[in-house]
Amino acid sequence: MYNAKYRFVWKAIKYNRKQGGEIVSTPSFIIGLEDRETKEVFPHPISHFLYKKYHRNSGSVNTELTVAQIIVPFLNFVLDKVNQEALNYTAIKGLVDLQECHANAYLQYCVDEKSNKNSTLEMKENFLSKFYKYLWDEKVLKHKPRFKLVSVRTGKEIRKVYKIDFTYKKTDETLLREKIKRKDLVPQNHESNENRIFIRLQYIREILYVAKHEVPDIAFGVALQIFGGLRKGEVVNLTRTALKSQNGQDYGVEGLVILVRDRQLDLFNRFEDVSTMQVKNPRDQSCLIDPILNYLYKNHMEVVLKKVKGPKQPNALFYNTEGNSMSADTYDKRFLKLKNAYLGMLLGTEGRYQDYLDFSQTKWRSHIGRGVFTNMCLDAGFNEKQTAVLRGDRSTQSMESYFDIITATYNIRKALGLLSPDQSSNIANLNMPINNKMWKEVQEFGSGLRN
Repeated sequence: MYNAKYRFVWKAIKYNRKQGGEIVSTPSFIIGLEDRETKEVFPHPISHFLYKKYHRNSGSVNTELTVAQIIVPFLNFVLDKVNQEALNYTAIKGLVDLQECHANAYLQYCVDEKSNKNSTLEMKENFLSKFYKYLWDEKVLKHKPRFKLVSVRTGKEIRKVYKIDFTYKKTDETLLREKIKRKDLVPQNHESNENRIFIRLQYIREILYVAKHEVPDIAFGVALQIFGGLRKGEVVNLTRTALKSQNGQDYGVEGLVILVRDRQLDLFNRFEDVSTMQVKNPRDQSCLIDPILNYLYKNHMEVVLKKVKGPKQPNALFYNTEGNSMSADTYDKRFLKLKNAYLGMLLGTEGRYQDYLDFSQTKWRSHIGRGVFTNMCLDAGFNEKQTAVLRGDRSTQSMESYFDIITATYNIRKALGLLSPDQSSNIANLNMPINNKMWKEVQEFGSGLRN
């Protein structure tokens, strides 16, 4: 096949294409062979699979990336077996010699060594089946895989697809010991508490206060994820003019609407790979209101941004240390620093060890903010459809969506009574430093807003 000097990689590229009367730069992905020593990448013809089956049809660079991230490890698995001269691999000279037994062996490896869940294995099966079907249709393979025709439902549509009849032994998921993915900041022992909306608010304020001191460059972004349900890609795509305070008040004191748009060409033209910085659903996003959101908004505009030296994009809202608009990868790294600082604070605070265990033994990254927002909306009385609209999820019924936005926005105003600045009297047996000096700054700011 190839020698041990090379390995398969996926690589983000941009190419120019004509659209209407203009030439536009289009992001895409290729599969290549990387020289392990020089790191030089040579495009591989199998990139045509990504282009033909996904780039041309889906229009989503994220879909291409997902497929590449499954096919490339499979090819490297086979390549390693060839280089080790393993049984059933010695006759492989190229893609032409691939058989379904090699896909089965890879999936078994994903079970035994990677402990993939069955949902992950199912996704890999689907993409590997499409890969093999492509190779057969293109007359690349010597041996025809055993395909079966199965029905797949996508929404209301049912279609027939070819799938390899895999024979590997799937994961026994009862044996997996995987951390639970966290979708809220409310600890387990308070999930059923009738006052959890107030409990959640205290944890929100706590982690945002830590953010302000540990990672001030993204503290306001984290607040927007929590109170506006934004994805990280939507946060880093924001500009200063994307924030619209309501009723003539500064810093969103009486309402904040965010113009969520895809601004990659303005903010991220230095990158070839922009898959993590896409905006899935451009929209005008209403935020829930809490004094700490307004406080961090003001701090970001009057303190954080004024410390940025030589900003490359003057209208950007978030920057890295070099003055460039902050990428999603940098945002992730900054959030990881916040997470570690928060865990350290919990571990080092008397009476918070149970909280430390709760937050350290679960999986969570910046996307938790979107989960917190969802739970706040549901706990504040919004129905599932209204919450979906508030989250920026796409609706199949445009008129229903329109009326839901009106209703949900009205309900946001009503919900402000629930999210009032100080609800500590409603919380029983909550072991948090409510009256600690760390709260005074925000509480004083909140009191000023009410006067």
